[in-house]
Amino acid sequence: MKQEFAFRRATVADISSIMEIELICFGQDSFSKRQFTYLINRAQGCFLVVESQGRIIGYLSLLINKHVRRLRIYSLAVHPVFRGKGVGQLLMDQAVDVAYKERLGEVTLEGNVSNLSAIHLYEKNGFECAGTRKNYYHDGTDAHYMQKLVVNTSFNRQTERL
Repeated sequence: MKQEFAFRRATVADISSIMEIELICFGQDSFSKRQFTYLINRAQGCFLVVESQGRIIGYLSLLINKHVRRLRIYSLAVHPVFRGKGVGQLLMDQAVDVAYKERLGEVTLEGNVSNLSAIHLYEKNGFECAGTRKNYYHDGTDAHYMQKLVVNTSFNRQTERL
């Protein structure tokens, strides 16, 4: 049976489900409820959730800096039960679609150097390591600073409805 996934903008009512995924995925590096409230309501960007059968199974927080034409993938997480099912790839596709829609020239992110599956996903999507952020995480682990140039020739029309 093929699994169906639905994307929509996050609301404050989603924070408890988002926090559950956040704590499982990021532990001590997790964002707080207050940070999520800001990201959903006030940040310059967009915050999307992905659902399966009415349950939030992942999310994507994007920050937009139009002055430098850059989109930052601030946070991307998929509940462990749903990993390996293409959800991370769908979230990456959504991020690039937003960059196209907003006419941004670059997408950036930080990825934990020890999270090889995430780094592989980023590289598979055309991201290249542009540097290292030393002691980026709570436990002192470094992060790769990764970037992808975006050629704005077309974009997925589905994003326009988000």
